[in-house]
Amino acid sequence: MAVLLALAAVCRVAAESRPNVVVIFTDDHRWDAVGASRNSRIQTPNIDRLSENGLYLPNAFVTLSICAPSRAALLTGRYGTHNGVVDMQTDLVIEEGTLAQRLGEAGYETSVFGKWHLKATPERLGFDYASTFYGLVPYWDVEFKRQGTEIATSGFVDDATTEEAVRYLERKRAEQPFFVWYNSFAPHMDNQFAWPARAQTLDKYPKSNLPLPRTWEGELLGKPPYLSRSRPRLRALEYGYAEAESVLDHIQGYYASVTDMDSAVGKLMDYLRHSGLADDTYVILMGDNGWFNSEHGLTSKVLAYEESIRVPMIVAGPEVQKGVRDELVLNIDIMPTVLELAGLEASDALQGRSLVPIMKGEPVSGWREYIYYEAPFPQHGTQPHLAVRTKEWKYIATYDDSSLQALQFEELYHLESDPEEQHNLASDITLKRILFEMRAKLEEARGRYTNPDRLLDSGK
Repeated sequence: MAVLLALAAVCRVAAESRPNVVVIFTDDHRWDAVGASRNSRIQTPNIDRLSENGLYLPNAFVTLSICAPSRAALLTGRYGTHNGVVDMQTDLVIEEGTLAQRLGEAGYETSVFGKWHLKATPERLGFDYASTFYGLVPYWDVEFKRQGTEIATSGFVDDATTEEAVRYLERKRAEQPFFVWYNSFAPHMDNQFAWPARAQTLDKYPKSNLPLPRTWEGELLGKPPYLSRSRPRLRALEYGYAEAESVLDHIQGYYASVTDMDSAVGKLMDYLRHSGLADDTYVILMGDNGWFNSEHGLTSKVLAYEESIRVPMIVAGPEVQKGVRDELVLNIDIMPTVLELAGLEASDALQGRSLVPIMKGEPVSGWREYIYYEAPFPQHGTQPHLAVRTKEWKYIATYDDSSLQALQFEELYHLESDPEEQHNLASDITLKRILFEMRAKLEEARGRYTNPDRLLDSGK
């Protein structure tokens, strides 16, 4: 009996010594829509405070810029052709256990709040507690499903998500470490394809102070020819993007929605601080994907340009060295990172890498020299395409179909001199060596990360 009591005490101490983890996943949140990006026009005081007290990672990207695949990548640490979620309809393939399942098996209380956009239920994917809504909703008075029971909420949707998360944290068992996955809805468009931000927040962004993107007129020079008649372009024209005023209306609404979301996130951060939980809690904030605000004359996401695939990322918590690190990081890095923070081993099947050494300020050797982007199936009116991006160059290959055999179009951009990706250099004979090198990187990454069986089994 004494031995059993001693073992129980050891287990309790081990559980108490493990940190809590909160992952904040912001929706359609492009990389430059935080103050830390040096965008002086965006107002995100709470996210900025998190950045000032933590580590800002400006070179953060997603493996596929669309809601469900990005969430699946976070929960599995694997690319979509391996975890099964390659579009908005396919189901998750659970081979190594999701992040929530692994943490739950190790004694963590796991919970998810806000937007849910996966075919499987939170319970099936390992969450003990869930208070969520599915897909597109209004910005106001959204119905949540709390532990299977529908409940009415009032007010701004992300405020309701914060209230649900705080309600849970106030009632959870104090002796167990927790994992909270907080999913904002803003700045995603609402179910009427608008950004109905608060009037007083809109007033913070007079349109006279908002610059038009240089490429808003959408000449699409050097881009795949199909884009001129694609959904991202045609939908932009439906929104009135042929006129500057309509573009500014949307930028104003988007920015205001980011600020309203920031306010809700700030309330969660305030609770963690005032409750004393912050000292033992890691916070990881990341966008699920970006969003085109008329750049290249486009709307939506998916395409492998910066506004779509690059997202904000900030980490804070015990032992995190404040500052900025410029390593290339991905959403699939979150799972191995959280597992290491929890003292758990990451399976070799994971395709992401732990950010813990970077978070601790340690030098890292052999870190990835480029990120690989995988969009092998038509999404939101785009053609199948793959991309690789170093800190200096980006190469995008567009294909005729999802077999990824017939190359349709190539793009090469020098990001240091052309951050807005206006000048396609793929046909520049003086850069033939660079083009060959980037092609080789893409083929190397494709062989390592894209599951060819998924392409064959898709039937697409």
